[in-house]
Amino acid sequence: MSSLRNSLHRRNHKERGQLAHRKRFGILEKHKDYVLRAKDYNSKKERIRKLKQKISERNKDEFYFGMVGKKTQVCKMLASMENV
Repeated sequence: MSSLRNSLHRRNHKERGQLAHRKRFGILEKHKDYVLRAKDYNSKKERIRKLKQKISERNKDEFYFGMVGKKTQVCKMLASMENV
């Protein structure tokens, strides 16, 4: 009996559209739109958290030979570190 129940076609749930008198408020956000927006927001938040952690664990005395040919201004480096 359960195989018969599983084989029957079920209607998909459809979300309602935007009501005509509420069009002035813009596009109605559906659940799938919210999920995409929330995933994007959380991924950006996680990326920023990882960068802040990387900066906090950074060794200021660390040296790479690629730094020999580069010139940086100390004040710009400090300002960029404070903003993050």
